[in-house]
Amino acid sequence: GEGELETELRAFADELGILDRTHFVGRCSDVPGLLSISAVCVLTSLAEGFSNSILEYMAAGKPVVATNVGGAAEAVVEGETGYLVDSDDDRAMSGRLIELLRDPAKSSRMGQAGRSLVEAKFSLAKRLDRTLDLYDLILEK
Repeated sequence: GEGELETELRAFADELGILDRTHFVGRCSDVPGLLSISAVCVLTSLAEGFSNSILEYMAAGKPVVATNVGGAAEAVVEGETGYLVDSDDDRAMSGRLIELLRDPAKSSRMGQAGRSLVEAKFSLAKRLDRTLDLYDLILEK
């Protein structure tokens, strides 16, 4: 959305004939608002630890298409909450995005499955429970 490539990316969008449908929003302070109007969320990292962005997307009820790097596979359940693609496979990335954009029902199902997964596995309450379980285990030794 912003940075040293913005001019080049705007020119590329114009060349593709999509500039009038492309939004360069820049730095966004209203992430929930932006996610609420999104159909599918994407993470195209070449390298990553564990992406909190993926959890934010899923908590917002959005399907995720992400590169299979770092901890992405810990959150994205292939074919259930979204899709994982190789980081160098642009065709697979675009194919999965098009698939979800063309099938809003599937997109919605995946988004809801992602929200349920985040609540069950990554919520603050679940993280607290796991931390307390770890302390209990350590104290028993």
